[in-house]
This record gives sequence, C-alpha cells and structure tokens, in this order.
Amino acid sequence: MQGYRCKNCHAESITKTSFCPICQSQTFELFTLPTNGTVYSFTIIRVAPPEYVDFAPYTVALIQLTENLRITAFIQEAVSIGEKVRWKETKNQTFIFEKAV
Repeated sequence: MQGYRCKNCHAESITKTSFCPICQSQTFELFTLPTNGTVYSFTIIRVAPPEYVDFAPYTVALIQLTENLRITAFIQEAVSIGEKVRWKETKNQTFIFEKAV
C-alpha cells in the first residue's frame, strides 16, 4: 500500500490531494504504508447495500496504520478495539483487512 506525506508538516494520507489540509503545502512524497495496524473503532453492518448483501454481517473498521493515519477498512471477521489486523488486499478501492494471527 502506498500513502502520501506532506514534505512540509509530514501529514499523511492515502489519497493524493492538491494541497495539504494542515499546512496548505503542495509538495508531497510517496511512502510505503505498513501492512499491519490496530482496530481503533468499528461498526457491524447487518443490513448491507445491494453490492455487499452477500457479505453481511460484516465489519467496517477504522484502522490505525501509523501514529498520524487511520483508514477505513472492510473486515469480514468479528474484531475488537485494540486488536491487531493486517492488510489482505485492495479491491474496487476498498481496503480489505483480516485478523493478524
């Protein structure tokens, strides 16, 4: 996984923007994101939209990847806050994580 880091204030993002939302700098560097993270928060989706109905119930979690970066991810397993997870794949712009064993 790749992320973007502002060269001025070091704010991190998974998407490239025209300017940094923190300091308005327009210079970024690409960096490799860690593939392991920690569940910061989550919710269980029981009534899913049509494209995800076959996966329900599933978990949408906020994953802490670095000190300054959290991403939203799809997890098909039950998780708890503080649990270690790892990146499995990215499909249709969706980050898919699984429990780290």
